[in-house]
Amino acid sequence: MWIILLWIFLFIVGYFIIFFAADVFLDNLKNLCILYKVSPFVIGLLVLGIDPEESIASIVAAINNLPYIAVGNVVGNSITALTIPFALPALFYKPNYESVAQYYFNLIYISMLFILIGFLFYFGLLMAGIFCIVIYLLYLIRNLRNISKKNIIFGSINDELKEIELRIKEDKEEKKFKRIILVIIGFIFIIIGGELLIISAENIINLTFIPESFFGFVIIAIVTNVEEITLVLKSIKKQSVEIALGGMIGKLIWNLTLTFGISGIIIMAIHFTWILFWNWIILLILIIYFNYISYKKSFEKIEGLILILIFICFITINFITISL
Repeated sequence: MWIILLWIFLFIVGYFIIFFAADVFLDNLKNLCILYKVSPFVIGLLVLGIDPEESIASIVAAINNLPYIAVGNVVGNSITALTIPFALPALFYKPNYESVAQYYFNLIYISMLFILIGFLFYFGLLMAGIFCIVIYLLYLIRNLRNISKKNIIFGSINDELKEIELRIKEDKEEKKFKRIILVIIGFIFIIIGGELLIISAENIINLTFIPESFFGFVIIAIVTNVEEITLVLKSIKKQSVEIALGGMIGKLIWNLTLTFGISGIIIMAIHFTWILFWNWIILLILIIYFNYISYKKSFEKIEGLILILIFICFITINFITISL
C-alpha cells in the first residue's frame, strides 16, 4: 500500500515541478520577447498559446511507450479545458466577449479529422502527426504575417503588454542573460517533472490496474488543467473573457496540432479502441458547441449547465471502461 502512496506522491510532485517550472519558463520567455522587441502578437501567442505542461506529459508518455496516456492527455485535456473552466463562471456571471474568427475553428476541425484518421488506420498516427504539425506551421505563419497589423486575436492582450513593458522599464538593471538562463532552467525542470509524472503514472497503473486509457483521458488531463481553470475563472471574474477564451483557443490548437503531432510521430501507431472514438466524439461536440457560443458573444446559465452535462458524460463514459 505504501508503495502506491509513494508513487502517487511522486506523481503529484512531478506535476508541481512542471507547474512552477512552466511559470518560470513562460514569464521569462515573455519578457525576452519584449526586451528583443518581438511583435506584441507573438508575445500574445506565446503567453496564451503555448501549453508546455500538457505537451511534456504527452511527449514523454509517447517516448515511454504509453500511447493511450499520450493521446488521452491531448484529447481529455482539451475536453476538460472547454468544460469546467467555462461552466462554473457561466452559472454565476453572464460574460460578454468578441467572437473568435472562424479561421481558428476551421483549423481545429481539420486537426480533428486527422486525429480520427490516426485512430482508424495502421501507422495512422505517424501520418496524422505530420499533417497536424503542418497545420500548426500554417497557423503560425499566418499569425506571423499579421505582426505589423493591429487586428490581433483579442485587444485585451495589449493591456497586459503595457503592464509587462512598464515592469521591465522599471527593472532595467536585470540583464537579458539572466532571463535566458532562467528560460533554459525552466525548460529543463519541465522535462524532469514530465519524466517523473509519466514514470509515476506507469507504476500507479501497474500497481492499481487502472486502465491506461482512463489514466490518460481523465486523471492526467484533469490534473494538468488546474492552471487553466484558475486562469479562466480569474479572467471571467475580472470581465476579461477574451483573454480566457483566446487562451483556450490557442491551447486547443497547440494541443491538437503540435503536441498531438509530435506524440503521433513518436508513437506511429495505436490499437483502435472504442474509448478513443467516444472521447473524440465528445471533443468534436464541444468544439462545435463552442463555435456556436462564439457567435452568440455571451455565456448564460444554460451554456454552463450544458458544459457540465458534457463533462459528466465524459467522466461516466471513461469510468465505465474501467470495469470492461
